[in-house]
Amino acid sequence: MGETSKKSGEIGEKLASKLLEMIGWKPSIHNVSIDCNNPSHLQKNGNQRKTHGEDQIFLYHNPFHDDHTEIVHVSIKNNLKKYPQKETLKKTFKSHLKELHETIECAKHSPELREITSAFRVKKHNHQAGLLIWLHNDEKNIEHNIKPSLSNIQLEQSNNVPVYLIDNARASFLLKVVDDLKLRSPDKKIEFFYPQLGTSVGVNEGRTGKVIPLELIVADIIPGIIRNSDGGVHELVIYANQSFSLDAYKKLIAYSLQFATGLVSIIKIAMPDYNPAHHGNDATQARLAFNSRTETITPFSFERSILNFLDRETE
Repeated sequence: MGETSKKSGEIGEKLASKLLEMIGWKPSIHNVSIDCNNPSHLQKNGNQRKTHGEDQIFLYHNPFHDDHTEIVHVSIKNNLKKYPQKETLKKTFKSHLKELHETIECAKHSPELREITSAFRVKKHNHQAGLLIWLHNDEKNIEHNIKPSLSNIQLEQSNNVPVYLIDNARASFLLKVVDDLKLRSPDKKIEFFYPQLGTSVGVNEGRTGKVIPLELIVADIIPGIIRNSDGGVHELVIYANQSFSLDAYKKLIAYSLQFATGLVSIIKIAMPDYNPAHHGNDATQARLAFNSRTETITPFSFERSILNFLDRETE
C-alpha cells in the first residue's frame, strides 16, 4: 500500500509539474516543509501535526489587479486508477481541501514563506490562494470531469482563502489550448491575452504574458495571441470550452470583439466540436449580427482531426 501510494504521488507530481510548466508556471518552489502552528491540525492517527508539506508554491503578479501579487499554494493528488465513486469522491475532495487550507493557514505566518516572498519582491497587495490538482490515470476515461459530482457539496465556511481545482477534464483543456497555440505560432512560443476583467486601471499594465492566471485556469474562455515576425500581435485566438451552437458562437464573437478593442484585425474562435460542414451556415449567420465590424473572424475546432484541413482552407 505504501509503495503504491508513493508511486501514485510521484506520477502525480511529474504530470502536474509538466502541466504547470506548459501554462507558464515556472519556476516554482517545490517540496517546502512548513512548521504547523495550530494545535487543532491533526494527523490521520489523531496526533497533533508537526509540519505541513507544500508540494509547490508559485508567485506571479496578477494582470487583472494593480499592485497585486498572487501567492499560490499547490497541492497535488493523483489516483493510479479512476476517480472514486460520487460519495467517496465528495468525502475525499473535502479531505484534500481541508488539508490544503490547513497548510495555507500555517504557511501564511511561516518564515519559509517570508523568505520566498522577500526574494520575489511581492507588490503592495499580496493574496494567498490554493490550487488543488487532482488527477487520475485511467486511460478509458482520461478526460473525466469531477466538478458535476461536486456541485452540491457542503463545505465549511470558516476559511476565506479561495482554492481552485484542476481535474483531468480541465488539465486536458489546458493542454489542448497550449498545443494549438504552439501549432499556430511561427516560433512555437505561446502567449496569452489578459482582458480587462478586474480592477486593473494602470495604463502601463501588460495585457499579454506567458502565464495563465488562476482566473483563466478555471475559466471556459482562454484568449491567446499569435505574434508576427516583427513581434506585433497578428491574431487573437479565443479558446472556448463549450459546444458549438448559434447562440454560443454569437456570444463568443461579441466577447472576442470586446477583448480585441482594436488590437488585431484577425480573430480565431476555437470550440471543441466545431465542424465546418455542419456548422458553417450558423457561423456565417452569427457573423452577420456584427456586419459593421471589419475584423476577419474564423471558427475552428481545437480537437485535431482530418477536418482541420477544412479550417485551413477558410483562413
